[in-house]
Amino acid sequence: MKKRTKKRIGIGIAVAGMVIAGINIYLSQSQYATADLEYEDIVSNVHIAGDPVEAVPVDEGEEIAEDDFTKMDDGPHYDIGTYPNLEVDHAALKAQNPDYKGWLYVPALEISYPVVRGEDNDYYLHHTYEGTENVTGCIFIDAGCAKDMGDYNTFFYGHNMKNGSMFGSLKKLLSNSDPIVEDPYIYFYTEDGVYAYRTYSFHKVPPKSDYFEYAVTQRKYWDYVDMALKDRALDMGVAVDKRKNSVTLSTCNGKGEAKQRFLVHAINVGYYKPV
Repeated sequence: MKKRTKKRIGIGIAVAGMVIAGINIYLSQSQYATADLEYEDIVSNVHIAGDPVEAVPVDEGEEIAEDDFTKMDDGPHYDIGTYPNLEVDHAALKAQNPDYKGWLYVPALEISYPVVRGEDNDYYLHHTYEGTENVTGCIFIDAGCAKDMGDYNTFFYGHNMKNGSMFGSLKKLLSNSDPIVEDPYIYFYTEDGVYAYRTYSFHKVPPKSDYFEYAVTQRKYWDYVDMALKDRALDMGVAVDKRKNSVTLSTCNGKGEAKQRFLVHAINVGYYKPV
């Protein structure tokens, strides 16, 4: 009788575990769906309007040395001196959320989201752009970084979602780096202008790493870039101009104690005023 009782208890625990797992999956999928609907509505404020824009550099009339820009033999998807003609209604987005800082667009990885900067790095881990509590969170800039993208290196954070949303597409680089090699550009659209960056390194790091320290001096920043080049998972053949500032995209990678962070580093190759 005791053996039967133990067996029934074991079966009951297993069934309960399956039910709980099923509920968790349902809740996660429900929150994914809720977030997807919200961001679909937000995306209505953004669209690509035809051909790439012929960019006018901020220092118009001043000769710009070719060495200031990184080139590819076959040319990138959007060549240096142009950028995707993404029309963003910044006023409408800021009206929805005063924390709005700009729109992040990474064509190769199908990343296209509004970006915020909160008072800390916790709130937007668990809240969407419209402030809804949700596991998908929102893409946000490190609260310790300058508001005007004026730091040596600016950190962008986003969740590695299973459905590929947020920064979920970054993990694709682990199995297929071709998209980012063929089109390595990252764009950040703000009210004041468009920042263009070119990816030069991507790799995994432990959760606690020197990669998350702020570069407060030029020497520290140069050391940071050298470290990223040394640890890169793939040599993309990019000659990095360390006189330019950069961005780092960061997301989680793995589970449990083995969880790491996946980073993408990109150097500034242009800043353009709206045409």
